[in-house]
Amino acid sequence: MKKTNLFNLAVLIVIPAMLTVIMYVANLTLFSRNEYVSPADAFFVEGILFIILGTLFLLGSGGINRSSFQAAILGAAADGVYGKGGVGPSELFRRDSWKARGFPRIGFLLLLTGLIMLIIYFVSLLSG
Repeated sequence: MKKTNLFNLAVLIVIPAMLTVIMYVANLTLFSRNEYVSPADAFFVEGILFIILGTLFLLGSGGINRSSFQAAILGAAADGVYGKGGVGPSELFRRDSWKARGFPRIGFLLLLTGLIMLIIYFVSLLSG
């Protein structure tokens, strides 16, 4: 394997582990004296939220938005004035429909962190 692949693999292992430890310590300090929410319950909710955020970061933004709508109106006006020579609204919407620009590295890090959190929660639930 190349060094860059090993570095990326190490980043995908170390950063979620560090985030998990940091969140665990923060939960212990914040929720240890709370009688309504235990640190493990907060850890479970945070794990679910990390998975949802990771999925949203993987999906990213893009697609049809206000600027593609304005470009389609401009294209339709240009077709009306100059005839069939430019790009029409249907072509613009077809090109913009699946142009997602996600953040895959952040998404994978958050997904892995959430999965590690849920695994730790369920292991601690079963063991104690």
